[in-house]
Amino acid sequence: MESLSTAERIGILGDVHGDLDHVLRVSGAMSTRDIRTLLVLGDFGFIWPGANWDNVVAKLSKRLLARGQSLFFVDGNHEDFSRLYRFPIGPDGLRWIRPNIAHIPRGYRTRLASGRTLAALGGASSVDVEYRREGYSWWPQESITEADLDAVGDEPAELLVGHDAPLNLPGLDRRLAQTADQWPSAGREYAAAGRRMFHRGFLQLRPALYLGGHYHHHIDETVVIGVGDDRFESRVVLLDKNGDPTTISQGILNVTTFNLDLFCLANRT
Repeated sequence: MESLSTAERIGILGDVHGDLDHVLRVSGAMSTRDIRTLLVLGDFGFIWPGANWDNVVAKLSKRLLARGQSLFFVDGNHEDFSRLYRFPIGPDGLRWIRPNIAHIPRGYRTRLASGRTLAALGGASSVDVEYRREGYSWWPQESITEADLDAVGDEPAELLVGHDAPLNLPGLDRRLAQTADQWPSAGREYAAAGRRMFHRGFLQLRPALYLGGHYHHHIDETVVIGVGDDRFESRVVLLDKNGDPTTISQGILNVTTFNLDLFCLANRT
């Protein structure tokens, strides 16, 4: 099986929320393009309270294996962390759920086939936290911590994968302003504090390309951050979620050129 460090092209997916049909449809679209390594940018959601989650994950693994595919995912804010963290981190730094499905912990790094560095910083804080119940639909481990920022370090990484988004993205900021009245003020502040934590990690890593999800809205913006010697440019790409075949919720990354072929399923299946 291909891995993140050997794949020349990686299929990327936005939030999938445990939607087996969606993931298999994307897997099929990727398979026709000879993509064997898939990466979910948070809210994997298959490990979730319920009697059958283990069987569903086994079914997903089997279907991917039949196509010669491996799937990796960073954690988002909709994961059952109490169950996820029961799987140990292996010697390779990954948390293997099945032989071809692995969780990428916060702070993980690897060298891509192109020689570029990939780093991971999953997690985000739920804006709807007040409507959720701890241990059933919400877990405090969703939020990025100081320990996570220490784990990811301050050595630059050309590619950062995660779930939340850095600050000062004009398109995202406009959308959040338009939808702000949908959420209680405490939830908005909790989510904003989580985004500020992610931004700190983003500044530590200074990625040329960042791939994330979380906001259920496609964003593709190049931003310039900092001044003087601290100034750097980064392309920030957020993918939409599962559920609508007309949204940009997946794409293919060339790890050498960092070219992204972003597409909606309606045009590719």
